Amino acid sequence: MPNVVDRYADIALRLEQDLKQSATPHQSVSAAASSLWEAACIDVQTKTFDDRSLYWGRLSLQMALFTHHLEDFIPTVEQLSRNFGPHRFGSEPQAIVTGFDPFGLNTNLQQCNPSGAFVLALNGLKIGNLRVKSMIFPVRYADFDGFCVENALEPIISSDSTALVLTVSMGRESFDLERFPAKCRGAKRPDNQDVSANQTTDSFDPPLDGPSFLEFSLPIEEMFSRMSSSSLSRISDNRHITTVEDGAIEASDLSFLNGKRAVLGSGGNFLSNEISYRALNLQSKLGTTIPMGHIHVPRVAGYNENQARQDFATFKDMVSVLASLVSSPR
Repeated sequence: MPNVVDRYADIALRLEQDLKQSATPHQSVSAAASSLWEAACIDVQTKTFDDRSLYWGRLSLQMALFTHHLEDFIPTVEQLSRNFGPHRFGSEPQAIVTGFDPFGLNTNLQQCNPSGAFVLALNGLKIGNLRVKSMIFPVRYADFDGFCVENALEPIISSDSTALVLTVSMGRESFDLERFPAKCRGAKRPDNQDVSANQTTDSFDPPLDGPSFLEFSLPIEEMFSRMSSSSLSRISDNRHITTVEDGAIEASDLSFLNGKRAVLGSGGNFLSNEISYRALNLQSKLGTTIPMGHIHVPRVAGYNENQARQDFATFKDMVSVLASLVSSPR
């Protein structure tokens, strides 16, 4: 897959050359990682609608660091090539939209993650009166256990310029708005380090001080009233959860779930459910009221650019309507 894997080989080659002669490797690494993110955004917005090359490009930069025994700079590559850095739009109202790396590559090297392509396509654009800042998270339990979500999102959720936060991942057949994320982990599918949930904890109860279930705060009833019937036919307000006490049910409201023990949130029990839970739990602790929630976008097998572009049109419509509904910054 040279057109995918080697799309940003020039950035890795330039880093290799710089590291051979640079007395300030941090500067060179930072420049390469930032260039990789910017190149991926430009490509998705103007050329190929594909998130995979960013993933492989990041690995190429990391290999360059291993070659020069500079592994200590890998966190710099991770931070900047995922756009975890500081705000760049000043006090301009912002929508924060996060996606995920491709995953499932052990069984299908062609696999993309449409959530990654979608957020790359929006980064830097102005949707309504909100400027979009995108971020892409790793599909790795170890990073989540190291609080990568909280570390990246805390300054954003605390910022007066943030007006909307959407976490996004690849899910089922439709666009599912996951109403009740849960504090649980149990998916049989391994992460991108080939680690399964049962290798992290026997019964996942993360070191998070929060209830078993939380509820998103997106104004989706108003969103539904403004969207076209063709888009609405593919969007659901997903309330299906599973508890130890009641099994699989459709929850009417959060109060019904008080004291219940989570087996599955509405978003499942993999990292897509977990990022939503962690974001909302962090917001609760910070005491902010930013509209926030998780969207599962339709899954794809391998890579299908036509499907990705069609699904992105619906996704962008959803983001546009939500941006028009949210209030001005606090």
